[in-house]
This record gives sequence, C-alpha cells and structure tokens, in this order.
Amino acid sequence: MTPFRSTPAGFVARWEPVEREVLARVARDVAGLLRADAGLPDDVTDAGVAFTGVARVPRDPAVQRLLPDAHREDADVAAEFRHLTQTDLAAGKVARLLAFADAVADDGGTDDAPSDGQVVVAREAAQDFAGALTDVRLVLGERLGLDDDADVEHLHHEVLAGLGIVDDADTADPDETDAAGLDAEQRSYWGGVFVAAGFAQESLMDEMLAELRARGRGAGE
Repeated sequence: MTPFRSTPAGFVARWEPVEREVLARVARDVAGLLRADAGLPDDVTDAGVAFTGVARVPRDPAVQRLLPDAHREDADVAAEFRHLTQTDLAAGKVARLLAFADAVADDGGTDDAPSDGQVVVAREAAQDFAGALTDVRLVLGERLGLDDDADVEHLHHEVLAGLGIVDDADTADPDETDAAGLDAEQRSYWGGVFVAAGFAQESLMDEMLAELRARGRGAGE
C-alpha cells in the first residue's frame, strides 16, 4: 500500500489485491453490523432516504463507538437527539461504507488490460472515503481493546515488529489471548488491518489538507 497522492484525476494510491479484498470485506461487515444493531431495514443503501421509527440504543460496544450518546451528562437530551438523528446518521454511515467497499473492490482491470493496482478517489468523494475508514478503525479498535492513544501506539509497534520493521524482544505466546480475547495470530491479523486503514486514512487526509491550505494561500494573494 502506497500513500495517497494528489493528481488531476483525484487522490491516488496503489493497493495490493489482498488489501483491497480485506478492507472491502471489513467495510461491508461493519455496514452489516451497524445496520443490524441500529435497527435499520435490511435494504438500506441510500443515505438520502429519511427513515421513521424510534431509534434504539446500540448494544454492541463497537456500534456505540459509531453512534455515541450526544450528551453524556444528560440522558434525556441524549435520548431525544438519538431519536431525532440516529436512523439517518446510521443510514449515511452504511451508505458510505458500502460505497467505499465497492470503490476499493473494483480494481478497474480486465483480462486484456490488468489493473495497475491504483485506487483513485475523486475529490468530491474523498471526505466520505476517509469517513468510512474512520468507521472501520473505530470498530476494529473496539474489537482489539484499544482504549487510548497509548494502546494504539503499542499496537502499531506490535505490527511493525511482526513485519520485521522494528526490533521487539517481547514475543507473544501464540496460545495466549489478550484482554480482548484474541490470540497472537488474530491480534496480528486484525492489528495489521487497523494499521493499514489508518495509513490510508492519514495519507488521504494529509493530501486533502494540503490542497485546502494551498487554496487558502492562493485566495489570500
């Protein structure tokens, strides 16, 4: 996976086929989880459709990260806000996760003209693409038991050590599970997906911000 770079066609990176496959599958799984726990209809695919009904409080801690209480100190305000906004918010997240999955799963290649591995994100779709990566990371972070920046930093070190990029004297016991109930192999796999999603998201956001700053400087001249 290469970082995203700004081009006339949009923001462009190169992903390996397995990276496309895994991130597309995880995004679809997150969409399904969100749809089920938020009580959305099974055929929700359009963020522009308004839904009726009482929004239910998600039970899954991962979905709670995607749909948190709007007011932690006032349960009545939080409940009212959830009632008014949750269905549309959840539908919007589902739609952008599915759009992300479709975008990265399609490598644009054919039998006669194989893909060069490019992932091209149009400028008008970049914010939603980055948002989908955020939602994927929030769910994976919950599943991996990541509660703060120190946990994230430690996981990054674990993943880099597993790839041989950094040295690590502490080798995990493959039969031992962590606080989230994952063994070493599971933690390594899902940790790698979390880090890859973060790398893609950060590089895309960096390019988006760089363009925004450049436009700001140009307007001020």
